[in-house]
Amino acid sequence: MVYNTDLDLNAGEYGHSVVPSDLKKLFVTPAARLNLFPTTAVSPWVSFGAGFGHISQNDQLIYGGTNPGKSTTSAVIEAGVGLDVKVWRKLSIRFEARDFWAGQPDFPLAPTGETRQHNYFVAGGAFWRF
Repeated sequence: MVYNTDLDLNAGEYGHSVVPSDLKKLFVTPAARLNLFPTTAVSPWVSFGAGFGHISQNDQLIYGGTNPGKSTTSAVIEAGVGLDVKVWRKLSIRFEARDFWAGQPDFPLAPTGETRQHNYFVAGGAFWRF
């Protein structure tokens, strides 16, 4: 699950708003992960999954006015790569990059002509194996 609480947008010009000021994105995509060397200190992995995504829009356009766009929910395909590195005993760090291929946000004032878009997520963190 990935949840982005505040994705700021910037399109159009003052007096001619075409997109909302911000979006919220939620992707829930259960995935299978294949660790290439699961018992070593450095373990690269790949993942692939599918699920759903929900994109919520701000009610206001970026330079004022009411947003005519609506929230959208669509099917999502997820693909990712990552690297787990053991630091100390059961403590490890992870670096990952994922692509969530999902439906487009509803922008009636700025149509793209596309039905799907790539949503990239790059992260790092620590975890404890038990």
